Amino acid sequence: MRVVQYYGVREKAPPAGVDAPGTYRIRQRVNEMGDTENGEKNRPLSEQEQKRVAAFARIEDKMKGKGYVRKDLTITIQKANVVGPLLVLPFMIAVCAAFVLIRGTEHITSMIHENKLIDGILLIVAGISMIPLAVVHEFIHGLSWGIFAENHMKDIEYGFIKELITPYCYCRAPLSKGQYIFGSMMPMTILGLGLSVLGIVFSSPALMIAGLLQLLGGSGDILITSMLLRYKTEGKDFVIMDHPTECGLVVFEKAKEA
Repeated sequence: MRVVQYYGVREKAPPAGVDAPGTYRIRQRVNEMGDTENGEKNRPLSEQEQKRVAAFARIEDKMKGKGYVRKDLTITIQKANVVGPLLVLPFMIAVCAAFVLIRGTEHITSMIHENKLIDGILLIVAGISMIPLAVVHEFIHGLSWGIFAENHMKDIEYGFIKELITPYCYCRAPLSKGQYIFGSMMPMTILGLGLSVLGIVFSSPALMIAGLLQLLGGSGDILITSMLLRYKTEGKDFVIMDHPTECGLVVFEKAKEA
């Protein structure tokens, strides 16, 4: 459910743990499962979410004070679940084609027809590997963005969304276009393409399947990257930030000074 909640200017102290005094503005769009247009139920913000959006609002105020305009590049969960896999499908087909061209089909056919116990175990392990590798996936995001963030790993937040049963990584610092794309694509490159290449090298369908699953797991990353690549930034000064709660990112931009 996707829930949209807007919080206006609050004339009171920040939530516990937020050290910015005085008035601050919070604009909050909270994701759960679904689309706001379909009438979801609101849920209260967690303390961590309140801290995150309060910190984002302070940065937004500073950027607007410098003449920047905010542009949200976000997408609904439903659309991401459809478009993302379609974008990553060519990579998955290329990996399968490379395996067949280089190693042939005998490894796959023997796995299907001989029903060896070890093959079954390896396939199960490949499937289960999605759970720990989901954590590694987010850890790679954080390490990659942390290289460029102003305070490095201090600007990286890790957590777990109980409603979606998934870990997440959030970067609090503004990044350039190249820096954001680098951090966004690194997990898919290392885990998806990396495991797929190892599967081809060692003639292992199980490793290849694990790589394919990681490519599929990176469909959201490639979708957001494609949105950013299509966004026109020529002739503009701009920085990019993770959206504090929604699927996507925020661009702060202004025309370059002559």
